[in-house]
Amino acid sequence: MWADGRKERLFSKLTDAEKKLVESFCNDMQCESWERDSRLFSQIWFNAPVIKLAKSLTHGGGKSYAYYFTPEASLPIMKCGHSIEIAGIFNHTDITADTGRVFDETFSKTMRKMCVQFVKTGNPSLSAEISPDGKEKVWETYDLQNKPIMVLDKFNIHMENESALKIADRDKTYLLSKYYCL
Repeated sequence: MWADGRKERLFSKLTDAEKKLVESFCNDMQCESWERDSRLFSQIWFNAPVIKLAKSLTHGGGKSYAYYFTPEASLPIMKCGHSIEIAGIFNHTDITADTGRVFDETFSKTMRKMCVQFVKTGNPSLSAEISPDGKEKVWETYDLQNKPIMVLDKFNIHMENESALKIADRDKTYLLSKYYCL
């Protein structure tokens, strides 16, 4: 399996208490064994570090716009893997090796417009006039109190509290982002 060696290297660095937390995280999931490993490494490589980065930038006086991309690829092992949104954002609908499919056109246009708006203005929010679906998209900066995250869902782009989404499992895996485990 692709993750076996990586998981073994990670576990060799962990304390017994950390190993128990990771095992508990993996055992709590009702899914295929490969998906447990995939979700574990998503927590360590992407979810927790993104939250930590947004928190650190905000704490240091900067501003951050954080997002959580939810559409899944039709390829089971990819799920919502790293970079599957790129083809939609850059309007390369012919690139489907990672996704197995093309994402909804309005959704892709909206993501593209948000990227352009961020480059032009420093804020990815869209007014109703420029939003492809005609609906305003207010993208709040990450703050330490509310922890807002833009959820990029193909049927419902909206702001939500990061803690409510449980993007990063703060109890069982958040601490693991201190380990570099590729």
